[in-house]
Amino acid sequence: MSEESTTEPMETPPPPIEEAPRWQRIAKRLVPLLVGFLAFVFGLLFFAPLEDYALLALRQASATGPAVEIGNLKLSSFGNFKAESLKIPLSGEGENQGLLKIAEVKGDISLFSILFSDTYKSTANAVILSFSQGNFGLKIDSLEAKTDLTQKKSGGTQQAFQGSVSFEGESAQVVYKEMRFLKEEIVVPFLKVILKLRVHESTIAIDECEALGRLASVKIKGSMQTGAQGQLSLNVILKPTDEFYEKYQDKDPRTLLRFANVLQDDGRIELNIRGTLSQPQVQPVTVQPTATTTPPHSDER
Repeated sequence: MSEESTTEPMETPPPPIEEAPRWQRIAKRLVPLLVGFLAFVFGLLFFAPLEDYALLALRQASATGPAVEIGNLKLSSFGNFKAESLKIPLSGEGENQGLLKIAEVKGDISLFSILFSDTYKSTANAVILSFSQGNFGLKIDSLEAKTDLTQKKSGGTQQAFQGSVSFEGESAQVVYKEMRFLKEEIVVPFLKVILKLRVHESTIAIDECEALGRLASVKIKGSMQTGAQGQLSLNVILKPTDEFYEKYQDKDPRTLLRFANVLQDDGRIELNIRGTLSQPQVQPVTVQPTATTTPPHSDER
């Protein structure tokens, strides 16, 4: 008998493994990094102590500038903020140093603009704001502020702001200790205050400043420079109402103002403020004498 030959079937080789597209290979490497970065950003935005960072930056800024005090601070990753018991020292020294106090301020600021475009857009509402310096004092029960500023280089590494700032306040009062004529504290309430400013590097121009009240109205125009030695060039127009003169009729302020030669014919009092923020110089505009013409003398013959 002959043995039957058996042939085993040949195995088919596996097909070659196709290489993944290049973009998939890159994505496979980047996805873990991207997920880690997003987790870091998420943790930074929602769990990082933003208040601690802000207070640390504030302490560093106070080392070279005004020592700002904050009683309580809350910050949100979406740009919302709230601060209580603010104290901000301003120009001047000793008893003449100005001090700004705010019981509470809250609002929002565009964090995206700050991080990527050096633009500061914000709105804020302050409650019980007060300012005092020397014999002058200001109190505003409610104040709304809006800023639209851009920070740019003004030479070298120095940064300067450009843009606009506006304020609108309600229920304000100005206190002035007048020791020359009335010799008492004058309190002038205002129903509404509007202030619009243009900022260009170290110069602040006043586009509009008006305060309306029952006792007086005030308008201010001009410009000022920032810093304790910043130059002032302001013109202030005060116009007391009949109610003001009635309130202080025992002092007869109308006669005193005329005696001082500062009450203009239309009832306004005009002041020019020059000097610096730390040492302002107030110069009243005196009434100019009316020019009279003397008729020529005719020779008698």
